[in-house]
Amino acid sequence: MASHELIMVMGVQRSGTSALFDSLATDRTLSAFPEDIDSAFYYNFLLRPVKELAPLIERVAGRILLKPITETGIRSLAEVAEEYRSYALRFVWIYRDPVNVFDSMRRERWIAAEEIDRAAHILGWRKRNEYALKFQLQNREQIAIVRYEDLCIDRKVFQELTRWLGLKCTSYFRKDSAEGRKCTSAAAQQNIDADTTETLSALDAARTFKARQIPRIFNRLVSAKVRSSTEDRAAIVRTSQNPRPPGSSRLPLAVSSLQFWLQSAAICHNHGLLTDEIMERGPHRMVAVMPHNGPYGLLSLVQRGTLYYPHSKTEERRRGPSGTLLFGRDHDWKFFFNNTGFTVFALFRPNVPCYPPYHQNHSILFRVGPQSNAAPAFLLEWDGLASRSRARIVSSSGQGTIETKAVSTRPQSHRREEWALITVEYTGCPNGEFSISANGITGDSSAPMVNASSHLDGEYVLEVGGCTAQPEALFYGELAEIIIGAGPLSSDDQSAIAGYLIDTHRL
Repeated sequence: MASHELIMVMGVQRSGTSALFDSLATDRTLSAFPEDIDSAFYYNFLLRPVKELAPLIERVAGRILLKPITETGIRSLAEVAEEYRSYALRFVWIYRDPVNVFDSMRRERWIAAEEIDRAAHILGWRKRNEYALKFQLQNREQIAIVRYEDLCIDRKVFQELTRWLGLKCTSYFRKDSAEGRKCTSAAAQQNIDADTTETLSALDAARTFKARQIPRIFNRLVSAKVRSSTEDRAAIVRTSQNPRPPGSSRLPLAVSSLQFWLQSAAICHNHGLLTDEIMERGPHRMVAVMPHNGPYGLLSLVQRGTLYYPHSKTEERRRGPSGTLLFGRDHDWKFFFNNTGFTVFALFRPNVPCYPPYHQNHSILFRVGPQSNAAPAFLLEWDGLASRSRARIVSSSGQGTIETKAVSTRPQSHRREEWALITVEYTGCPNGEFSISANGITGDSSAPMVNASSHLDGEYVLEVGGCTAQPEALFYGELAEIIIGAGPLSSDDQSAIAGYLIDTHRL
């Protein structure tokens, strides 16, 4: 048997696999490699063949921690163990209340709210968790099964797990919000429970480490209280969601002032690195050449394609090509700066790197302006310190003085790893208003605008994915759509585009 020991964190997505992996990775003797779309260990979130990984494993010092959770979407734990039989391999399987799992998927916009109790989702949850049960029957010494809720309520469970693994770690598990049981309708919960209770009971019986009795009793009392108010809470959540805007939704192409429409779903049809040119769908059909370190395609937002910049590529993008997409070198972008007005819609999900040496508190989703000059420029950014989005107009006076006018959504309106529909509008002079909103909730507004019309020389571009001149603020995360119109849109056109985005992406 090879000397290297592999530890694989496994489970269904949104079951606590990330918290478990991050907690175990605090052991200094481990080399940790999380699941990735494209890296030395993974391709399209799946482990590369062991014959490719063997030389890399041999070069890594100490034990290796992996999180290949997508594997059980295509094969069993027994098949994974068979491929890695030459190594000392142990699995840690984590599971969670399936109602909370599916609700977490809903909040991630992976599934639509009305599909939370869909039979295919339930079958997938059962099948993958049953892989762990079947593997344990024959290989008890090679797998530990733990419940997410146990790790949240009793620190001793994590201590017993790390003792079994021979690690010294810090737990990142916190109180379980159990949002699914609070927000999901009673009917949907009953459908999920009816088809998962048997598997869930088997997992509970097979747990390697269990929470102590007193924490379990307390947790059951809290859970009962939560279930008793499910319908009331669900009603509150439903009424707080984005209202359907008035008027009929229609494609952005129907808006006469449309200038640019980047629709990721039309570009990305599966997972993986994009290699072809990218054409936006607006009337000008602008094309961006696919750069090195450019975005990937990721089926994420209600299983629709998104442009994805993984934060695991931070070093490559900072040291090498930025990976940004350049559109419209010959296009007239000056409507952003000549005080005639503009409207911007952007649906995106930020996920900045938060580990040394690349800790990052803000990112630039896109910038419009000349590449050779700092001003004039329009930027749509994400502020991680305040968890909000921000739009900025940068201009230069005749004396070269840089001036900035900025508006932001409300603090905590756009958190890390959350989708938000951001709308920015400038209504134009003489009494123009510069404003921004997140998911239909108004943020800042400012009037009058900075006058940027006196310096409009140079080649203008729209740069998506960050700004090459500011590598410390490159965008990481997912982008679904950017829609830009020249001039202020009528209320009907704004409602129509918002309706299209809400209907298409089940917002």
